[in-house]
Amino acid sequence: MEKLLRRTWAEIDLSALEYNYNNIKSYAGGKEVIAVVKADAYGHDDRSIGRKLAGLGVRRFAVSNIWEGIKLRCSGIDGEIIIFGYTDEDFFDELVKYGLTQTAGSVEYAQRLSAYALKNKLRLPVHIKINTGMNRVGIDTREELERIMSLSGLDFIAAYTHFSVADSLDDEDISYTDAQQEKLLSVTEGKGLMLHSQNSAGIAYHKCFKADAVRAGIVLYGLLPNYPLKVPFDIKNVMTLKSRVQQLKRLPTGAEISYGRTFRAGREITAAVVPIGYADGYFRAFSSKGKMLINGKLCPVLGRVCMDQTIVDVTDADVSVGDEVIVYGGQCEQTNADYNAALIGTIGYELTCAVSCRVPRVIIEDGKIKDIVRYGDIHL
Repeated sequence: MEKLLRRTWAEIDLSALEYNYNNIKSYAGGKEVIAVVKADAYGHDDRSIGRKLAGLGVRRFAVSNIWEGIKLRCSGIDGEIIIFGYTDEDFFDELVKYGLTQTAGSVEYAQRLSAYALKNKLRLPVHIKINTGMNRVGIDTREELERIMSLSGLDFIAAYTHFSVADSLDDEDISYTDAQQEKLLSVTEGKGLMLHSQNSAGIAYHKCFKADAVRAGIVLYGLLPNYPLKVPFDIKNVMTLKSRVQQLKRLPTGAEISYGRTFRAGREITAAVVPIGYADGYFRAFSSKGKMLINGKLCPVLGRVCMDQTIVDVTDADVSVGDEVIVYGGQCEQTNADYNAALIGTIGYELTCAVSCRVPRVIIEDGKIKDIVRYGDIHL
């Protein structure tokens, strides 16, 4: 195994992923699970996540764009890879070369896909996106669906929609989601298409919706669709973002810390320098708000988060240089990515997606390091 530079790293626990997948699959009651691995599997390393899920029996994967699809295919994934987003016509050849399934989100786009397919004497597999209220991508009517399904260059695998407020249990939002589902069923009735509508929130809070498959995204990675609203099955954090204490400094009362001198010590303190900053994906918004776990103690961030370093108060903790720091993880509520996201007015999805490419992903299974993934050309 290559040496790991223990500056800042993200541990990706494949055993936790398996635990989550099994619980989701059980709760979905026999529906097929489509694994959403877009955005580098929400920052978790799509190759490692994809291979593990394929080994667990997942046959369909969803990505955002063609580059993510090609990467997954070249990583040895044999199942169907569905592209949610738009693929430019210049890259239709790559759809064929890598066996990718494209979303048809409008009649005009479906016509272009079909024309290309007929010109090349083949049929392109598609999932048809139905707009039921998200008002982002998708067709609106049954007439549009019939126009698309009249195109002889396409192989119609499925139809799907996306819920906009399935993560809310407010009565008005439940009614809205119910109406979205009803529209999907109405537009596609009798067309013989595989259907999928339940995203992570749909799986958790709308279990009884009719569909052939569910799309598991954030819950696969152990985070909540709408923190702090719990899901009705157990999940574990897959990512633990870690760093280490780089330096300790004893500072007098009145000492001012970091850029802008926004923090002034009200007593004599011990400060620890932790080599993580906003270039690693630890947002500047955590300045004087965040806390990191060191040797069982939550240590507050002092002053502004820098590009490469953050200073925390370890006065009341037993800390030495080199000690491990938990930035995000499932060790306690205050280290959970969902909790930290709420502190700065965002969602857990954004925190894991933001962990930058200079942070190595340390792939762990059954407590042992299986791989170290670095997004660069330097190998130490």
